[in-house]
Amino acid sequence: MNNTPEQVARRLGTSRRRVVSAARRLGVGRIAAGQWLFSGPDFERLAAELGVDVGGPLPRAQMRVLAELSLRPHGLVSARAVAVACGLAPATASAALKALVADGLVVVRDAVFHVDVLHPRWLELRPSVRQVRQPVPDAEAA
Repeated sequence: MNNTPEQVARRLGTSRRRVVSAARRLGVGRIAAGQWLFSGPDFERLAAELGVDVGGPLPRAQMRVLAELSLRPHGLVSARAVAVACGLAPATASAALKALVADGLVVVRDAVFHVDVLHPRWLELRPSVRQVRQPVPDAEAA
């Protein structure tokens, strides 16, 4: 089944512009009657490149940070390490971490960032956080 850029963007939680730009860069999809169309394998390739950001009660960057930290029981040591792991700009990751620490969803123990799984909102956020997929570094090698 072929998907339009709008359908792919909605499923990935991103914009049509990012989908088309990534499709051009990766050489996936095809143009038929002036419209981009993407097959299932094309969608998976785009998902690996762009990541999957589900909607949620928190901004996209905060959801990505929570998703990454929830997979790391030993945490991450800096905003830059979080940025690299999440595929975010360092300033974006730093701002997301500051907001999450202020809300109490992320705690700093022994100079390491961790998700506070005992926070009252964690059970509400966890299903959405588990749907987030980070971009695969160097997706072409994957």
